[in-house]
Amino acid sequence: MIDTAALRKSIIDLATSGQLSSICDGDDSIRKILAQLPVVSTKRKKLLAQEYEYDELFSIPKHWKWMKLGEISSYGDAATKIMAIDVTDNTWILELEDIEAGGRLLVKKRADSRKSIGEKTVFKKGQVLYSKLRPYLKKVLVADENGISTPELISFDLYADINANYIKYCLTNSYVDRVINKRSYGIKMPRVDAGFMVNLPIPVPPIQEQDRIVKLVENIMDEINCIDEAQKKYTNDIEILIAKLIDSGIQGKLTEQLSEDGNAADLYEEIRAEKAKLVKACKIKKEKALPEITEDEIPFDIPPNWKWVRLGDISAKISSGNTPAGGKKSNAYVEKGYSFFREQNIYNDGIHEEGLVYITEELLKTRENSTVMPMDILLNITGGSIGRCALIPDDFTKGSINQHILIIRMIDPRLRFYIHTCICSPFIQKYIKGNTVGDKDGFSAGRCKNMLIPLPPLEEQRRIVSVINEVLTYAVK
Repeated sequence: MIDTAALRKSIIDLATSGQLSSICDGDDSIRKILAQLPVVSTKRKKLLAQEYEYDELFSIPKHWKWMKLGEISSYGDAATKIMAIDVTDNTWILELEDIEAGGRLLVKKRADSRKSIGEKTVFKKGQVLYSKLRPYLKKVLVADENGISTPELISFDLYADINANYIKYCLTNSYVDRVINKRSYGIKMPRVDAGFMVNLPIPVPPIQEQDRIVKLVENIMDEINCIDEAQKKYTNDIEILIAKLIDSGIQGKLTEQLSEDGNAADLYEEIRAEKAKLVKACKIKKEKALPEITEDEIPFDIPPNWKWVRLGDISAKISSGNTPAGGKKSNAYVEKGYSFFREQNIYNDGIHEEGLVYITEELLKTRENSTVMPMDILLNITGGSIGRCALIPDDFTKGSINQHILIIRMIDPRLRFYIHTCICSPFIQKYIKGNTVGDKDGFSAGRCKNMLIPLPPLEEQRRIVSVINEVLTYAVK
């Protein structure tokens, strides 16, 4: 699979550093742009006089020039405001949610179809719209018609016939991303201030070269979009196939039922007996008995030697964790220590270490109820990642989790591979997402314990998991 996001990023970086274009006979000098710039007001001179360090600046062609955004545009000038209720029904109302990260417009809504209140910012066709909120998302547009927007979008004109789409590319390149991320303020809702943006250096080529760069980039992006569509279709087809395969597996349609495998009812009784021993030895807590499974609950037929069970009845532990007091603002997280898993670390194919944080042994000892052990299953239970689950490796030491994750620990750890497969199935995923509660749409430990599992004999579990893993290995090549 081609990483098209990385490809787009590379193309923009090359284009805005002069590596995709060159000067041509007949091109005006950069001096023409300088000569057409308007007289700078006293107020703006003060803004432009502010000094910032930009050690990220890169080499540009000799006929280009580094210029401040505030020199070549009206960025930072007072915006025209209007109340949302005062516009006509056909007025375009632009919100941040309408713009995809990277700058693609997802949807265009009019006043008559969008319930919008409060003060808005007026923008004009041809202006650049830049999001000062969460600038790392690179939400930049060139308006193709007049409209109004959230005040979080800064609209500005460009001077001297500078190509608005070229500036859009500049504001989404890697250099600007690095610079702005260093200077944005606010933890949950980072912003970038106007003074910094006014002084942001922009690599400016002659106008004709800007136009050629924009045309070239647009042509390349069209080709990349075609690659995206082809890959999306392929991915969707594969995902549908895998989903059907997993559902077939947990319905007993993927593998042969063999008499020598025995009966899942016997396996279930062995698990219940072992659970009773663990309770008696005070190794796990005795919990309230789960309700008997009724005929009305059973969603599909399973082979005669299988058995419907509740996940809680075959589990030693199903519980969530919590975030250490203060989180990042405290000294809870350390550079080295025990893994503290958050929802961004949990994926169906295992633990992803990007963004992984650590806690001390002392803190871990105070978090016994949320201690992660080898061979556990971790399940995300809130937000956009709800339903993702990961197997903890056998050689793992110890760790902990936050409140957005459940620990699922099997009485018989040999079941964990099949149970993980079950949870990843469309059948269980539908159950999880259809049984969320609360304002944050969370899936509770109690509902997880009540979850129905079609349990095959142990040997057939292994065959099911093996077949599915073989297909997955082939599909991701």
